[in-house]
Amino acid sequence: MSQRILIVANAVITNPEDLPQEIHAQAHSPHDVLVVAPIHTSRLQSWCSDIDEAQRNAHRRLNDIAADIGSFREPPLTQIGDEDQLAAVSDALAEFPADACVVVTRVPDEQNRNERGIAQRIRDRHGLPTTTLLVDRDGRLAAS
Repeated sequence: MSQRILIVANAVITNPEDLPQEIHAQAHSPHDVLVVAPIHTSRLQSWCSDIDEAQRNAHRRLNDIAADIGSFREPPLTQIGDEDQLAAVSDALAEFPADACVVVTRVPDEQNRNERGIAQRIRDRHGLPTTTLLVDRDGRLAAS
């Protein structure tokens, strides 16, 4: 039976060859994958509903990730997610009942208010096994 993996993509990994072995194996196996790219806004952008640039950035991130994954397997399903990442995950799970989640997020110094603690909030709300991959400013995997 195929497992369904939800990827919350806050960042693009530029060195996928350094993925942990279990993630690398999952990425190359015949799982159904949905990649959600939440939009990243500042509080001011959110309050003013000035999200156009944030949506364009999320689309670019999503396209980069889908192209990368599509280079070694069937391209994943994709969608832009809400700036409230827990809402983005809840929306995704309503249509794609995932068995596990991988959160690709920036290192703590680079995270916005919506990224902080998202993996734990996903576990708490949905009981979904969740792995976090931290990415530095250059898109390289950092120590978790």
